[in-house]
Amino acid sequence: MEAAIPARPILSSIQEPAAARRGPPIARLDGVHVGLGERKVLQGLSLSLYQGEIFALLGRNGTGKTTLMRLLTGQLRPSSGDVRVFGGDPARDAAPRRMTGLVPQDIALYPRLTVRENLEVMAGMAGLPRREIPSRVAEAMVLVQVEDRQRDLIDHLSGGYKRRANIAAALLTRPRLLLLDEPTAGVDVDARLALHRTLRRLREEGTSVLLTTHDLDEARGLADRIGILACGRMAEEGPVGDILRRMFGDRREVVATLSREPDDVVKGSLERLGLAPTANPLEWTAWSTGLESFSSLPAALRRYGIDLHEIRLREPGLEHVLAHVEGAGS
Repeated sequence: MEAAIPARPILSSIQEPAAARRGPPIARLDGVHVGLGERKVLQGLSLSLYQGEIFALLGRNGTGKTTLMRLLTGQLRPSSGDVRVFGGDPARDAAPRRMTGLVPQDIALYPRLTVRENLEVMAGMAGLPRREIPSRVAEAMVLVQVEDRQRDLIDHLSGGYKRRANIAAALLTRPRLLLLDEPTAGVDVDARLALHRTLRRLREEGTSVLLTTHDLDEARGLADRIGILACGRMAEEGPVGDILRRMFGDRREVVATLSREPDDVVKGSLERLGLAPTANPLEWTAWSTGLESFSSLPAALRRYGIDLHEIRLREPGLEHVLAHVEGAGS
């Protein structure tokens, strides 16, 4: 007989900070290998997830991010290695699956039904008792703040509201682990910020969140920890700041934006100053190890007669991180 899962209200009273609740992992992958045909997708991957944290998973397309989520939901079994979610095997045991919610990248809602109608249908499909469905639907709508749009057809919502409703559907069963595949893809800045507020609120309530993203800035602002997938393995794991310091130390990228597109003579001058072209012909970059080298660059550009529109420092981006881990693994 399966163990009963106690009801756990999503909205509760005062919560401890996430760091104080770390405890043992609620989900764990140990030495997991997955092969699809001749292709090795995951090769010895290990990962632990903890209660009340947001973990962001980054990597190029095809590196195994979606495969990892399918392992955690029991849709896929590893070729070798061990997967445990809330102490059970999600591919064999129903209990871990009932405590896990999945929000796919594609909107998995009926476009010609309203928000409320969709959630009522989803609640019934999830096997919730009929008497509990109205309260669960209301609870999920309040949490993602779509209650003011509950009578609108999904077809009539903006991309951001569709995303929120998609998350609400996954929250109907009060999952303790929420998996989101590219939850902010294709939404505007306001919708992204609203989704971030929703995820932070879930974390405060003790829900563990695993999301995939291609945006390092999003991961930096939202996640407690990130993982970088490369070559089928977890190449880096930890807080974003710690990873960037390990990789790049105090180096920052200098971005020089020119006032006009450079000719061959100007391009040669830029290259002699150590700047490299980007896909934008007006934008050239270099690495700086301190403010002194950064502050001396505008004067050097002027000496070469180069018209500068703007110069700034920025943190290393995802492409730099991926190039670093891929280079280290080669």
